[in-house]
Amino acid sequence: MRNEISDVQQSPSATAPLVVDPSGVYFRPEGGQGRFIAGVSPTHGVNDPDCASVEELERIDHELFEDVIWPALYARCEGFGSLKLKGSWAGFYEFNTLDHNAIIGRHPNLNNLILCNGFSGHGLMHSPGAGRAVSELLTVGEFTTIDLRCHSFDRVTRNEPLLEKNVI
Repeated sequence: MRNEISDVQQSPSATAPLVVDPSGVYFRPEGGQGRFIAGVSPTHGVNDPDCASVEELERIDHELFEDVIWPALYARCEGFGSLKLKGSWAGFYEFNTLDHNAIIGRHPNLNNLILCNGFSGHGLMHSPGAGRAVSELLTVGEFTTIDLRCHSFDRVTRNEPLLEKNVI
């Protein structure tokens, strides 16, 4: 779930970077001074319900904002104390359930299948490097510019996650 907030007095600068709190709550400027997008990835099994219908998918968990996101924003910057929630949205978030990192490379059992998936929302950011690496696999048969062997499907079958802190 992401929330658009605005009209924050004494808020962080509109040129502030993406800020990820140790709690997992994040915010970044969006659309001018005093406007931000904030959110948090749900905790599996706690506030991450299964969605079997479009209606369930589109349900906004306002309590998550009130109980988790807002307190972390305020603790990070008191200027968020006067924030006004302007809108919210929710949706599916594609990710690799083993470790939330991409799977890139040949499938171990299907030689003609190259995987490039599971980016957990980082697809646009990682697409230039991932695309180059996959093109090298297709044309040369191996990674030559960027060694992405650590992202192979083999780590999934071996249950060896590539752990990263502060995945949002």
